[in-house]
Amino acid sequence: MIGLCLFYTFCHAWELGSPVGSRSSAMGNCSVALQDFWSIHNNPAGFAGLNNISIGVSYENRFMMKELSYLNAGFATPINNTGGLSLTFSRFGFTDFNENKIGIGYARDFGPHLKIGLQIDYLLFKFSNDYKNRQTATFELGIQSNITEKLCVGAYIFNPINVKLKTLNKEKIPIVFRIGLSYKITKDFLATTEIEYNSDKAVDYRIGLEYNMLKGFFIRAGVYTNPATACFGAGYSLKFFTIDVSAKMNQITGVSLQGSLIFKL
Repeated sequence: MIGLCLFYTFCHAWELGSPVGSRSSAMGNCSVALQDFWSIHNNPAGFAGLNNISIGVSYENRFMMKELSYLNAGFATPINNTGGLSLTFSRFGFTDFNENKIGIGYARDFGPHLKIGLQIDYLLFKFSNDYKNRQTATFELGIQSNITEKLCVGAYIFNPINVKLKTLNKEKIPIVFRIGLSYKITKDFLATTEIEYNSDKAVDYRIGLEYNMLKGFFIRAGVYTNPATACFGAGYSLKFFTIDVSAKMNQITGVSLQGSLIFKL
């Protein structure tokens, strides 16, 4: 158990900064230049143009192990047609160890070519009864620019102030930085790519594709390099809800499944 706790202590901050939502998951974890509901977790600038009050939940079963479950939820509402307000919650882990993030975000549209979003985060790390819980606070910042009607560029940073936990070794929460772009090749075909830097890991390169096969029905595929993983999935969107599913396959660690659901009020 001690070894397991030490392992999670090393990994926890990476999980808190992981992309959320089955759409991004199916597209190789690309998220920074997408504009959808799950931008409230992935890049707060991306939900500035949200038109509906929306509620969503996402659940990932990593490597088919309930101890590595990743649950996310969120609420977003537009404000004055130029911005939006969001509340988010994330939980990774199991009973004896879990990490939690609660955030409140605001995004603003500054015209056709600029969106900026900011989120304040409260982080809580809960251990078994024999260990003291830890908490801290940080923030994340995102920016997007629609260069043309087809091309969007995005950048995002989590924990730029490099906060530390109050432990014996004053462990730092890693800094996560992403930059990337999305391009509408045709009206129905979207391509996206990005690079992620994590201060605790090697650089990750990502590529994702999305095709609107039928009205409201999407198929997706992608890859990322750290570790080398192939991704695919599908989604179906109606007027009042959207459902997405995805799968990731790594030859060493196995398969991870994810599903997400969004309600538009």
